[in-house]
Amino acid sequence: MGLDMLEGRRLLSSLRASWASHHGATASVRRVEVPRPTADRWSWMADTYWYVPTPNLAAVVYEPTSGALTPLADQTVFHISGYRRGYFWGETVAQFGSNAPSSSALVGSVTPQGRVLLSFTSTSGATTTGYGVMARSRAGWTMENQMFSSASGGQIGHWAYMVQTRPGMASWRSLPSVGVSVPTFLSNYSGPTPTPIA
Repeated sequence: MGLDMLEGRRLLSSLRASWASHHGATASVRRVEVPRPTADRWSWMADTYWYVPTPNLAAVVYEPTSGALTPLADQTVFHISGYRRGYFWGETVAQFGSNAPSSSALVGSVTPQGRVLLSFTSTSGATTTGYGVMARSRAGWTMENQMFSSASGGQIGHWAYMVQTRPGMASWRSLPSVGVSVPTFLSNYSGPTPTPIA
């Protein structure tokens, strides 16, 4: 009887030890933290080209005198020429409908988590601010941007999932809406090129 009780205690002790060991291991696994992303996560953005794909070409023009909202195609191309520690810079050319292309210097920032802030400065000094977020798709990273800018007494608003293009792609040879190559379209850039951060 005494031996049976003793063996029962031993068995109970071993069960408790096994349970504690298992749950201790589980707790230690739960304490493992995933490293936080850093600004270097987006360093691959240097020397990349971004454009507006066909499904996202539609922008809207608001005319305050009449209250009219009019759809308008907007092709915009970014050449992000440099990147450092969460900041990037480059050249931008945009064309609204059949209007002549316009250009702006681009300076932006992206947080480690992928939130984007864009600042466009034209040769006249007019600035436009845009907001966005880096979003992953099956085809790769997209830049989901939205902005409003002043234009001829009204405003133009546009949001788009901007995607990358590169030599050899169909979009590089012929951009949606404007029908010219990326190099030809970017040749309309007339401002000073942003100076790389030293």
